[in-house]
Amino acid sequence: MKAVVLAAGRGQRLGELTNSRPKPMIEINGKPVLEHNLEMCRKAGVHDIYINLHHLPDIIRNYFGDGSKYGVHITYNYEPNLLGTAGALIPFKNELKNEPIFVIYGDNYISFDLLDLKLFNEKMNADISILFHWRHDINNSGMAEFDSNGQIKKFIEKPISTSITDGWVNAGVYYIERINILSIVNVKDDFGFDFFPKCLSKGLKLFGLKKDIDLTPIDTPDLLSSSLEKFKKN
Repeated sequence: MKAVVLAAGRGQRLGELTNSRPKPMIEINGKPVLEHNLEMCRKAGVHDIYINLHHLPDIIRNYFGDGSKYGVHITYNYEPNLLGTAGALIPFKNELKNEPIFVIYGDNYISFDLLDLKLFNEKMNADISILFHWRHDINNSGMAEFDSNGQIKKFIEKPISTSITDGWVNAGVYYIERINILSIVNVKDDFGFDFFPKCLSKGLKLFGLKKDIDLTPIDTPDLLSSSLEKFKKN
Protein backbone atom coordinates (compact mmCIF):
# COMPACT_ATOMS: atom_id res chain seq x y z
CA MET A 1 0.00 0.00 0.00
CA LYS A 2 1.05 3.58 -0.64
CA ALA A 3 0.54 6.97 0.99
CA VAL A 4 1.33 10.57 0.15
CA VAL A 5 2.16 12.65 3.21
CA LEU A 6 1.95 16.40 2.67
CA ALA A 7 4.79 18.15 4.47
CA ALA A 8 5.61 21.26 2.42
CA GLY A 9 3.68 23.90 4.37
CA ARG A 10 5.56 26.70 6.12
CA GLY A 11 3.23 27.08 9.10
CA GLN A 12 3.35 30.87 8.97
CA ARG A 13 0.81 31.29 11.77
CA LEU A 14 3.32 29.67 14.13
CA GLY A 15 5.67 32.63 13.65
CA GLU A 16 9.22 32.12 14.94
CA LEU A 17 8.51 28.49 15.85
CA THR A 18 8.93 27.48 12.19
CA ASN A 19 11.84 29.77 11.32
CA SER A 20 14.31 26.97 11.98
CA ARG A 21 12.21 23.86 11.31
CA PRO A 22 9.31 22.77 9.10
CA LYS A 23 5.92 22.67 10.80
CA PRO A 24 5.65 18.83 10.57
CA MET A 25 8.88 18.58 12.61
CA ILE A 26 7.34 20.22 15.68
CA GLU A 27 7.40 17.68 18.49
CA ILE A 28 4.26 16.37 20.14
CA ASN A 29 4.41 13.65 22.76
CA GLY A 30 8.17 13.25 22.33
CA LYS A 31 8.34 12.94 18.52
CA PRO A 32 7.92 15.14 15.44
CA VAL A 33 4.34 15.15 14.19
CA LEU A 34 5.56 13.74 10.88
CA GLU A 35 7.11 10.75 12.65
CA HIS A 36 3.78 9.95 14.30
CA ASN A 37 2.18 10.01 10.84
CA LEU A 38 4.76 7.64 9.37
CA GLU A 39 4.14 5.23 12.24
CA MET A 40 0.39 5.44 11.59
CA CYS A 41 1.05 4.52 7.95
CA ARG A 42 3.26 1.59 8.82
CA LYS A 43 0.71 0.16 11.27
CA ALA A 44 -1.84 0.14 8.42
CA GLY A 45 0.50 -1.82 6.17
CA VAL A 46 1.68 1.15 4.11
CA HIS A 47 5.26 0.57 2.99
CA ASP A 48 5.77 3.16 0.23
CA ILE A 49 5.48 6.77 1.36
CA TYR A 50 5.80 9.87 -0.80
CA ILE A 51 6.56 13.19 0.92
CA ASN A 52 6.54 16.65 -0.64
CA LEU A 53 8.96 19.25 0.72
CA HIS A 54 9.37 23.00 0.50
CA HIS A 55 10.38 24.85 3.68
CA LEU A 56 13.78 23.68 5.06
CA PRO A 57 13.58 20.35 3.17
CA ASP A 58 16.93 18.97 4.35
CA ILE A 59 15.75 18.85 7.96
CA ILE A 60 13.10 16.30 7.00
CA ARG A 61 15.35 14.40 4.57
CA ASN A 62 18.18 14.12 7.09
CA TYR A 63 15.90 13.04 9.92
CA PHE A 64 13.96 10.31 8.09
CA GLY A 65 16.43 9.30 5.38
CA ASP A 66 15.08 6.58 3.11
CA GLY A 67 12.59 5.50 5.78
CA SER A 68 14.18 2.10 6.44
CA LYS A 69 14.58 2.98 10.12
CA TYR A 70 10.79 3.20 10.31
CA GLY A 71 10.01 0.12 8.24
CA VAL A 72 8.94 2.07 5.14
CA HIS A 73 10.45 3.39 1.91
CA ILE A 74 10.31 7.16 1.43
CA THR A 75 10.42 9.05 -1.87
CA TYR A 76 10.74 12.84 -1.64
CA ASN A 77 9.83 15.64 -4.00
CA TYR A 78 11.13 19.17 -3.40
CA GLU A 79 8.83 21.97 -4.55
CA PRO A 80 10.83 25.14 -5.31
CA ASN A 81 7.48 26.86 -5.77
CA LEU A 82 4.77 25.57 -3.48
CA LEU A 83 2.14 23.46 -5.25
CA GLY A 84 -1.46 23.03 -4.15
CA THR A 85 -2.27 20.27 -1.67
CA ALA A 86 -3.76 18.18 -4.50
CA GLY A 87 -1.24 19.42 -7.06
CA ALA A 88 1.51 18.01 -4.85
CA LEU A 89 0.53 14.52 -6.02
CA ILE A 90 1.36 15.24 -9.67
CA PRO A 91 5.17 14.71 -9.38
CA PHE A 92 4.46 11.25 -7.90
CA LYS A 93 1.99 10.11 -10.58
CA ASN A 94 4.37 7.65 -12.24
CA GLU A 95 5.24 6.00 -8.93
CA LEU A 96 1.63 5.88 -7.75
CA LYS A 97 0.43 4.33 -11.03
CA ASN A 98 -3.16 3.07 -10.75
CA GLU A 99 -3.06 1.88 -7.15
CA PRO A 100 -5.31 3.18 -4.36
CA ILE A 101 -3.55 5.60 -2.03
CA PHE A 102 -3.91 7.33 1.30
CA VAL A 103 -3.26 11.07 1.49
CA ILE A 104 -2.37 12.51 4.90
CA TYR A 105 -1.68 16.07 6.01
CA GLY A 106 1.70 15.66 7.68
CA ASP A 107 1.31 18.57 10.08
CA ASN A 108 -1.66 17.09 11.98
CA TYR A 109 -1.11 14.92 15.04
CA ILE A 110 -3.79 12.28 14.70
CA SER A 111 -4.55 8.91 16.27
CA PHE A 112 -6.49 6.82 13.76
CA ASP A 113 -6.44 3.41 12.08
CA LEU A 114 -6.13 4.13 8.36
CA LEU A 115 -7.61 0.75 7.50
CA ASP A 116 -10.95 1.96 8.89
CA LEU A 117 -11.10 4.50 6.07
CA LYS A 118 -10.14 1.92 3.45
CA LEU A 119 -12.82 -0.52 4.66
CA PHE A 120 -15.39 2.29 4.73
CA ASN A 121 -14.51 3.18 1.13
CA GLU A 122 -14.98 -0.44 0.06
CA LYS A 123 -18.31 -0.69 1.89
CA MET A 124 -19.65 2.47 0.25
CA ASN A 125 -18.16 1.63 -3.17
CA ALA A 126 -16.75 5.15 -3.19
CA ASP A 127 -14.17 6.76 -5.44
CA ILE A 128 -12.78 8.82 -2.56
CA SER A 129 -13.41 8.68 1.18
CA ILE A 130 -12.57 11.55 3.53
CA LEU A 131 -12.15 11.40 7.30
CA PHE A 132 -14.16 13.96 9.28
CA HIS A 133 -13.87 14.67 13.00
CA TRP A 134 -16.01 16.73 15.36
CA ARG A 135 -14.53 20.13 16.19
CA HIS A 136 -15.89 22.73 18.59
CA ASP A 137 -14.17 25.58 16.77
CA ILE A 138 -14.69 25.34 13.02
CA ASN A 139 -12.75 28.50 12.18
CA ASN A 140 -10.43 27.85 9.19
CA SER A 141 -11.75 24.29 8.81
CA GLY A 142 -13.16 22.55 5.76
CA MET A 143 -16.71 21.19 6.06
CA ALA A 144 -19.20 19.39 3.81
CA GLU A 145 -22.87 18.69 3.28
CA PHE A 146 -23.84 14.99 3.37
CA ASP A 147 -26.87 12.95 2.42
CA SER A 148 -28.33 10.38 4.82
CA ASN A 149 -25.82 7.73 3.67
CA GLY A 150 -22.78 9.93 4.22
CA GLN A 151 -22.27 10.75 0.55
CA ILE A 152 -20.85 14.23 0.10
CA LYS A 153 -22.99 16.64 -1.88
CA LYS A 154 -21.12 19.89 -1.38
CA PHE A 155 -17.90 21.22 0.14
CA ILE A 156 -17.84 24.26 2.40
CA GLU A 157 -14.18 25.19 2.65
CA LYS A 158 -13.17 27.24 5.69
CA PRO A 159 -16.54 28.90 6.38
CA ILE A 160 -16.66 32.23 8.17
CA SER A 161 -19.80 32.26 10.27
CA THR A 162 -20.87 33.53 13.66
CA SER A 163 -23.92 31.24 13.74
CA ILE A 164 -22.03 27.93 13.41
CA THR A 165 -19.50 27.16 16.13
CA ASP A 166 -18.94 23.42 15.86
CA GLY A 167 -19.40 20.58 13.42
CA TRP A 168 -17.81 17.78 11.39
CA VAL A 169 -14.65 19.07 9.73
CA ASN A 170 -12.10 17.67 7.31
CA ALA A 171 -9.40 15.80 9.26
CA GLY A 172 -6.90 15.83 6.38
CA VAL A 173 -6.91 12.07 5.77
CA TYR A 174 -8.14 10.72 2.41
CA TYR A 175 -8.41 7.37 0.66
CA ILE A 176 -8.42 7.61 -3.14
CA GLU A 177 -9.55 4.37 -4.76
CA ARG A 178 -8.75 5.18 -8.38
CA ILE A 179 -5.47 6.98 -8.87
CA ASN A 180 -6.40 7.81 -12.50
CA ILE A 181 -8.74 10.37 -10.94
CA LEU A 182 -5.60 12.47 -10.58
CA SER A 183 -5.60 13.11 -14.32
CA ILE A 184 -7.95 16.02 -13.57
CA VAL A 185 -5.58 17.68 -11.08
CA ASN A 186 -3.82 20.98 -11.80
CA VAL A 187 -0.58 21.90 -10.06
CA LYS A 188 -2.14 24.67 -7.94
CA ASP A 189 -5.25 22.69 -6.97
CA ASP A 190 -6.19 22.53 -3.31
CA PHE A 191 -8.12 19.44 -2.23
CA GLY A 192 -11.00 21.25 -0.56
CA PHE A 193 -11.27 24.34 -2.75
CA ASP A 194 -10.59 22.76 -6.15
CA PHE A 195 -10.06 19.02 -6.51
CA PHE A 196 -12.97 17.60 -4.49
CA PRO A 197 -15.57 19.98 -6.00
CA LYS A 198 -14.17 19.09 -9.44
CA CYS A 199 -14.66 15.39 -8.66
CA LEU A 200 -18.27 16.03 -7.62
CA SER A 201 -18.93 17.94 -10.83
CA LYS A 202 -17.77 14.89 -12.81
CA GLY A 203 -20.17 12.60 -10.96
CA LEU A 204 -17.60 10.80 -8.82
CA LYS A 205 -18.74 9.34 -5.50
CA LEU A 206 -17.17 10.97 -2.45
CA PHE A 207 -18.10 9.83 1.05
CA GLY A 208 -17.29 11.15 4.51
CA LEU A 209 -16.40 8.89 7.42
CA LYS A 210 -17.36 10.65 10.65
CA LYS A 211 -15.22 9.51 13.57
CA ASP A 212 -14.61 10.73 17.10
CA ILE A 213 -10.82 10.72 16.93
CA ASP A 214 -7.91 12.34 18.72
CA LEU A 215 -6.71 15.07 16.36
CA THR A 216 -4.38 17.62 17.92
CA PRO A 217 -4.16 20.93 16.02
CA ILE A 218 -0.89 22.88 16.14
CA ASP A 219 -1.74 25.68 13.71
CA THR A 220 -1.05 28.61 16.06
CA PRO A 221 1.19 29.16 19.11
CA ASP A 222 -1.87 29.03 21.39
CA LEU A 223 -3.11 25.74 19.92
CA LEU A 224 0.37 24.25 20.12
CA SER A 225 0.72 25.35 23.75
CA SER A 226 -2.65 23.78 24.62
CA SER A 227 -1.67 20.57 22.86
CA LEU A 228 1.64 20.31 24.68
CA GLU A 229 -0.09 20.95 27.99
CA LYS A 230 -2.59 18.17 27.25
CA PHE A 231 0.19 15.63 26.75
CA LYS A 232 1.97 16.76 29.92
CA LYS A 233 -1.17 15.95 31.89
CA ASN A 234 -1.42 12.54 30.26
